[in-house]
Amino acid sequence: MKVFRVIVERDGETTREPGKTSTEVIRDSYMYAANDINAVWASIEWLRNDPERLVVAIVEEFPAITIIKEKENS
Repeated sequence: MKVFRVIVERDGETTREPGKTSTEVIRDSYMYAANDINAVWASIEWLRNDPERLVVAIVEEFPAITIIKEKENS
C-alpha cells in the first residue's frame, strides 16, 4: 500500500475595506492509504462534488507501507 495526501482549498473569512476586498484561503489535507491513486480518486467523490472546496492535488506521500495486523485472541 501507499499513503496519499489529498490537498483541498476552500474560502475562509472575507475582509472588505474601501477599494479592497480579500478572502483568506484555507488549505486542508486528508490522508488515505490505498494501493493506487485511482482508489483515492474514487473515495474522495464527496470532496470533488463539494462546490465549496477545490481539490488542488493528490500526492504520493509515502511510496510503500506495510499493514501489520495483530492476531485475534481465540
